[in-house]
Amino acid sequence: MSGRGVVILAAVVVAAAGCANRKDIVVDFSETPRDYVTKDYERVYERWTRHEAVLRDVDVALEAWATFKSWDFREAYVEHYADVYSLSDADRKTLREAQRDAFHAAYEFHVTAQSADYRWNDLERESSPWRVTLVDALGHELSPEYVRVEKLPDVYEHEFFPSKTPFSKTYAIRFPAGADHGDFVGLSSGSIVLRIASPAGRLELRWHAS
Repeated sequence: MSGRGVVILAAVVVAAAGCANRKDIVVDFSETPRDYVTKDYERVYERWTRHEAVLRDVDVALEAWATFKSWDFREAYVEHYADVYSLSDADRKTLREAQRDAFHAAYEFHVTAQSADYRWNDLERESSPWRVTLVDALGHELSPEYVRVEKLPDVYEHEFFPSKTPFSKTYAIRFPAGADHGDFVGLSSGSIVLRIASPAGRLELRWHAS
């Protein structure tokens, strides 16, 4: 194995060890009110972010960090955003209401992804070998409304989604919420998995409440 391959493999092994601990985190999907302040954002972001990598031979076919925008996450985001941008009380209230509406409308994920070969990092393309689905605890799947590349200011993304690297691409992935999606029951099943699968392998980014 080349020196480059050893470095990549070692990095993935370390990442996998870290991910194993994060997968065991029990989260709260409810809309219970929180009393967050701006300094809480970092730990809440970590609680709702998952990280996995898939190897192709000795190269990283895809490495992804996914943040599920739960209500718990959104409450911390509102407080941190309001502090960073010095929002008035009225603007903070408007932002919170917009975030609540977005939470009720869809399952939304902020995904940062990178690959050893940039051509493999193409989740947004219809011709992509990667298939993205959301899976509940009963095994029911939901297809995304969209997988979209996000062009965000670096300074914003480093502040609010610090998994960004110089080699990564940012995606917004959205799945419809509501009762008209077949057998899919989502958060009420107790867990959700963002699955990104291809012939090269799969990532299973999981959030569970028990």
